[in-house]
Amino acid sequence: MSKTTFVVVFKENAPRVNDLRVIAITHKHFSLEEIGRFHIQPEQREEVLQNLKSSFQLSEVMFLSTCNRVELVFSLPHYVCPGLTAQLLSGLHPNLDESFIKSAAARAERYNGAESIQHLLRVASSLESLVIGEREIITQLRKSYEDCEAIGLTGDSLRIAVHQCVKTAKEIFTYTDLSKKPVSVVSLAWQRFKEFGIKTDAPILLIGAGQIIRNFSKFLFENGYNNITVANRNIERAAQLTQDFSGKAILLSELKNYTAGFDALVSCTASEDAVVNTELYRSLIANDNSKKLVIDLALPTDIAPEVVSNFDMEYVDMVQIQQMASTNIQYREQAIVDCEPIIQAGMKECERAFNERKIENAMRSIPDAIKEIKSTALGNVFAKDLEQLDDNSKEVLEKILQYMEKKYISVPMKMAREVLLDAVQKN
Repeated sequence: MSKTTFVVVFKENAPRVNDLRVIAITHKHFSLEEIGRFHIQPEQREEVLQNLKSSFQLSEVMFLSTCNRVELVFSLPHYVCPGLTAQLLSGLHPNLDESFIKSAAARAERYNGAESIQHLLRVASSLESLVIGEREIITQLRKSYEDCEAIGLTGDSLRIAVHQCVKTAKEIFTYTDLSKKPVSVVSLAWQRFKEFGIKTDAPILLIGAGQIIRNFSKFLFENGYNNITVANRNIERAAQLTQDFSGKAILLSELKNYTAGFDALVSCTASEDAVVNTELYRSLIANDNSKKLVIDLALPTDIAPEVVSNFDMEYVDMVQIQQMASTNIQYREQAIVDCEPIIQAGMKECERAFNERKIENAMRSIPDAIKEIKSTALGNVFAKDLEQLDDNSKEVLEKILQYMEKKYISVPMKMAREVLLDAVQKN
């Protein structure tokens, strides 16, 4: 009598936490200019990363690039030392000077195995960001993974790790105060703007059309403000900015002729000298002596000091904004204590997910073995008995066997998976 034995084999290509590696070049040990030297243009990433994966025999690889960090996440069965770090960085950027590569390799943070998971969880949760609590890193991490997945660079290990990172980060942003208070310049400026209680149809004057003014204008547009004038040295940029909310664009030099007045003025230019002096400000307000809101986000300031002294206004400058940011950053840092248990729980969940996937891969042969038993029974062992059955009986028997086959695959596999998972975790 033949006997069938099920053997669970953990294949070499199964996902392993211990094989995960991270090389991190961040604001902690590098200037932003140095970090910028490690960025890779989007159109070049596929070729560079495919070559890196092939050259160093990496099972998986992912490249994360933001304004204050560049991280290489990959799967490799052996420890990453400074020497290998230098080789990998040189593989990413072969044109960089050898001495700079060696210096960078010595300063780069290296993570191996479980500490890689912990690091990625902290990165996704913004605990390692230049500005703690900024949510954008979740999107950046997920997009980096999706881009690498689309070109075949990733596998089970990075899929499981990134999924857990996103899940944990969302829990932290939901259940802690890490991101509760704004720290960005524009968010804090908008907070002060709202405190002044300006009506949505009130005239608003924006001076400048750079990124800060553009970001501030989005708040105006999203909150229904519709009487906005943008003054800028480049009329095309000003006009482009006003397209979203049907505002008016004028040249900065035409401000002296501006007669529509304003309830709030927000300025941010790159001028080295004050843009608004006493004469211009008096012209802008005409005969309106009511209190104005003036938000000056430029360094050096766009509003001359004597204007602030001589006119009735609520004046907000970068000194105040930075003080608010510092206070809120301290508040966020206090919330880090509440994040640590969530990070630890995320690590345990991730380890369990790795073990589950490993077991799933190992047990893939079991359904085929059960199907083979069924085929042998029908085709050989009970072939003569089946010949004596009529068609209806054969059909009923086939349905019974299919049902049993399904249950013998799903139920015992589920039970075996739990037993194996418990055994792996106890060890």
